Amino acid sequence: MPLDARVRAAAGDGVRSVGRARPGIVEGRAGGLPTMVPDGPRDADGALVLPGSGDQHWTTVYADDLGRLYALALASAESGSYYLGVNGQNPTVREIGGAGSRGTGRDCRVVGSPNEDTEARLGPLAGAFDLDQQATGAKARSELGWAPTGPSLLEELSSGSYATA
Repeated sequence: MPLDARVRAAAGDGVRSVGRARPGIVEGRAGGLPTMVPDGPRDADGALVLPGSGDQHWTTVYADDLGRLYALALASAESGSYYLGVNGQNPTVREIGGAGSRGTGRDCRVVGSPNEDTEARLGPLAGAFDLDQQATGAKARSELGWAPTGPSLLEELSSGSYATA
């Protein structure tokens, strides 16, 4: 039985399984998956090559906000519960690429790429980068009082905090 199912099943046996949070793309403090954006591949004209079309949305969460969600879940979530750790801001990959380029002072043009090219570049993770994800984290807000306050991924990338030295 997969671990997640075992944890949920244990809740019925007198065990208080701690509420879990499933995060979106974790960003902030110049870490996480967004570090790949500013220095991503460029085409012959200097445009940033995106994974997939660039029209897909990604769910995001600032690292400190996710930490607060974990703490709230540990302290007060019902046994067996789970939450989406996302801030409700779901930018498109095209917007993310443009913000990352702006933050490095580089050409902000972006171009999508065919699935075959994305698969060749990213291997088995390619499919995950092409998913269109939109979520709000509303359950964590209503049940736990979680209130994300960190900057958005677009703000972080545009500010240059992800620019490499």
